[in-house]
Order: sequence, then structure tokens, then C-alpha cells
Amino acid sequence: MPRQQDKESVSPRDHRVSVHQHWPDGLLDGTGPEPFFLVETWRPDDNVGYPASCTPETCRRWVEAALAYAAAVDAVSAELTAAHQGVGSVPRWRYFAARRALHAWARVRKRYEQTVREAGEAYQPTSREIWHEVWSERDRAGLRAREEAQEKREDSREEAQARRRAAELAERPIWGWSVVTRKKWSIAYVFRHDVPHSDERVSAARQGRPCVNLQELRQALKELHPDRLHWDGTALAETGRELDGVSFGRCWRELFGEDHSTFTSLPPLPPPTRRPTDRGNPSGGSATSGTGGHGSGFSYGGFGGGY
Repeated sequence: MPRQQDKESVSPRDHRVSVHQHWPDGLLDGTGPEPFFLVETWRPDDNVGYPASCTPETCRRWVEAALAYAAAVDAVSAELTAAHQGVGSVPRWRYFAARRALHAWARVRKRYEQTVREAGEAYQPTSREIWHEVWSERDRAGLRAREEAQEKREDSREEAQARRRAAELAERPIWGWSVVTRKKWSIAYVFRHDVPHSDERVSAARQGRPCVNLQELRQALKELHPDRLHWDGTALAETGRELDGVSFGRCWRELFGEDHSTFTSLPPLPPPTRRPTDRGNPSGGSATSGTGGHGSGFSYGGFGGGY
């Protein structure tokens, strides 16, 4: 029998231990005795055995029960082995001595089976308790796995919905721009035709401006090559609302792989959290301050300077 006392000191970790099932040798009538569990400290990277939840007191009781079972089986097994060796050591011509050895071995056989059965029956409540905790832990692990899978499915659905909203927005011809030239530099004001503007500087140039989608807007701005770029705060806020809290900056970056205020290429975005963290700043951050802030420097192709 494996020896629980040969194991290192056992204690729960994260309220768990690892249990390993073992069987004593089969009984002489061919039936199998009650299995027992060696108890070890649980390790997250250990794939051997079964995790089971328990308190330190329960862990100690499980260890003591395994020790008692193993000790009883080991002791009577040693007796049986000695009796069997005694039979083999008596010469056949010593008839009476051989008979006494055989009778002694028969008595130990009966005691062996009785002892192993009784030890197994005494251990059964502990075995059932451990199996209950093993299956409970499996149920909890299964529930966690199902919850994680459900969260992944929900994340996938949310990401798909976000991509669909962004694609739909990108196709809508609602954007316009105007350019103001001041001495040696120019500034481009970008707005939406379908929402009120938040900057008086936009109002003079709104009328008669073309309505374009985002791809057409991007192309026009690149061709205009303004020194500075200003995104209307109300337009960005309304866009963020329509994107269910996803910032316009993130939307632009996912569509075109670049920053919307500088047109410079950026690395891919990390996976979004379950709820976007930039809901409070639908303008995308650097382009505006509040709903009507001024745009940051537009550095595409040598543009520069703050505003």
C-alpha cells in the first residue's frame, strides 16, 4: 500500500487538496477491497489526481483515515506474507509441521480478508465524502467553463455588433468639412450635417458643403493636407452614442488602422473589455476637450502645431 505518512506535509491551498485513488491488492476470493485516497497539497499545474475542496480540519481527518486504512491492511498483509513463507519453509517430509503451517496460513487468510473488509467499511464514509467533494469541484469547474464560454460568445456577439455599427456608420454620407486659411496656415473643421454643431466657426461653412461617408472624408482630408484639424465635439459625441459607447477614435482606428487626429498608422487595438471603458469620452480623447474643444495638431505628411 502507498504510505500517506511518506508524503510531504499536507495542507489545503486555495481551499483545495489533490486526492489520488489507490486500491489494496485483491482479496483472496477475487473481489476488490474498498479503494482509498492519498491526500496531497493541491498545485494548479498538477494534472495528476482530483482536486477536492476541504478545510484544514477536514484535510487532517482525510489523512488520518487513509493512514488508519493503510496501516491495518499493511499489518495483516505482513502477517499473511509471513504465514505463506512459513508454509514454504517447512520440508514436505515434516508432515505435522507442514500441517500446522498450513492451518496457521488458513487462519491468517481469514483474518486478512476480515481485516481488509472491516478497514474498507470503516473508510467508506470518508471515501464517499471525498468523492462528493471531487464531483462538487468538477461541477464548479464545469460551471466556470460554461460561464467563460458564454462570456466569450457574448463578447463575440458584442464585437460583431460593434463592427456592424461601425461599418454602417462608415457608409452613411453625413460628414462634411470646411477649410479656413489664415495667413500661411490652414485649419480644417470636420462636422456632421445631421447634428447641431458645437463650434461657431463651423456654422459659416456648413451650408452647401458635400455630404460624404467616412472613407470619402478621409480621402478628402488627405488631399486637402491642412496644417491643423478640428473635429466638432458634438459630432464625435453623437457618433460615440450611436456606437454604444465606443469612441469615435477607436472606430476610426479599427476601420483605417490609424489615429483620426493625426492620420498616423498605429498598431492593432487590444481586445475590448466587456463594456468599453471610454464611454465617458466619446470624442476619442485627443481630438477635443469636452464637447467643443479644439483639435490637436494634425501631423500627417508634415503637418504640425497645436491649436
